[in-house]
Amino acid sequence: MRIVILGAGSIGGSVANELSSEENDIIVIDNNDKNLEKVSGKEGIIAIHGNASSPKTLSKAGLDSQTLLLCLTDVEETNILASIVARSQFEIGRIVCRLTGSTYTDISNKIASGVDYFINPEDLITNEIKDLLVHPGALEVLDFDENRTKLVSVYAKKTGLLVGRQIKELKNDLPDYETRIPAIYREDEFLIPNGDTVINEEDEVYFIADENHIEDVTRELQKLEDKYKNIYIAGCGNLGKSLAKKTNDDFNVKVIEKDAAQCEKSSEDLDGVLILNADVADKDFLASENIENCDVFIAVTQDDETNVLCSMMAKKLGAKKTITIVNKEAYLDLVEGNDLDIIIFPVQITVSHILKYIRKGSVFNAHKVKKGAAEVMELNVDSSIKNLIGKSIKELNLNGDMNIPCLIRDDEAIMAHSSTLIQERDHLLIFYKDKSVFDSFYNKYK
Repeated sequence: MRIVILGAGSIGGSVANELSSEENDIIVIDNNDKNLEKVSGKEGIIAIHGNASSPKTLSKAGLDSQTLLLCLTDVEETNILASIVARSQFEIGRIVCRLTGSTYTDISNKIASGVDYFINPEDLITNEIKDLLVHPGALEVLDFDENRTKLVSVYAKKTGLLVGRQIKELKNDLPDYETRIPAIYREDEFLIPNGDTVINEEDEVYFIADENHIEDVTRELQKLEDKYKNIYIAGCGNLGKSLAKKTNDDFNVKVIEKDAAQCEKSSEDLDGVLILNADVADKDFLASENIENCDVFIAVTQDDETNVLCSMMAKKLGAKKTITIVNKEAYLDLVEGNDLDIIIFPVQITVSHILKYIRKGSVFNAHKVKKGAAEVMELNVDSSIKNLIGKSIKELNLNGDMNIPCLIRDDEAIMAHSSTLIQERDHLLIFYKDKSVFDSFYNKYK
């Protein structure tokens, strides 16, 4: 596939690196030399310096009817203009356009009607955080089967009923409901477990469940946390405002913002939300707010250092849980393993959704987990992989790098056993450590 990517920043660069390993022809356009340097040396990537929305620059990329154009710069207006120019001036296949704020969300389809798919990272991140707030104790909640089936990760703690026992004993504890544990993250490594695998304390355990049974399975791995009530949001930019809007009806929400003008502006949009004009990194202020009564402290400012610092202070002052946005991958290595509870890497979330669109066809859904250390995919068994039809799970001879814990058939989630036969139009949930493992599997049965 010929793919032209506008913007070589954190999102555009990550997408380029990911797709270059999948036998695609990748062209990246950016006017920032430092951004281009990060991708120009990679095999399969051609870098072009120039204005991403300029017809002259776009013509250098050789746009044609087979080209997929990804408008992924950090500037919303540039992405929209590039989309309009590309559709009007060139024979272009498909266009994906990134929205970086809320300014054009409601009118994007009108002003850029030629765009095939709009993606707004802020909406994606807001939805992910909302899921975490709804399910106390969860570290990650990923949706499949049109949000009916969830992949959830939680830490195994000694208070959990299954901790220290084999996975196969789970069916004895929950006889009326089937669930699966497709993966365990233990000591910086993903394990694909079997029934004899013992759950250890501090394991990060991934399990599949529907919305109604998440608490039941969580209880097997740790003592259930109380429902969250009091939420603090540090930062009132686009992401902070979006999150406050979506959570204010269900929680007691307070927003902290240092910029007085931003506070005044946000107060017009956030009816009923208390906005505090203060420095989120001011320890004395946080202490004065009785932060020990905070159930979840969410740091979503545009500065990684500020997010990490204020989350750490809130945690030390007694906040029960922290959720921290980290945009730069370099910071991830610094903060992992410390006292912060949940680290969210927006780039990973956004890239997962872009890849889902690009790979669409047989692929209905795809999510990366743990900075891309593993991936889970919802794969439709159609004519492109017809050789899977009629095979049992056992016949697939899956090794320790891949697992099919569940399949969806006629809107019903079926936990897979070794004898389970795959039928046409089944949706397989596949957990794998490396994309090459999945590619080998796919090529074998297509």
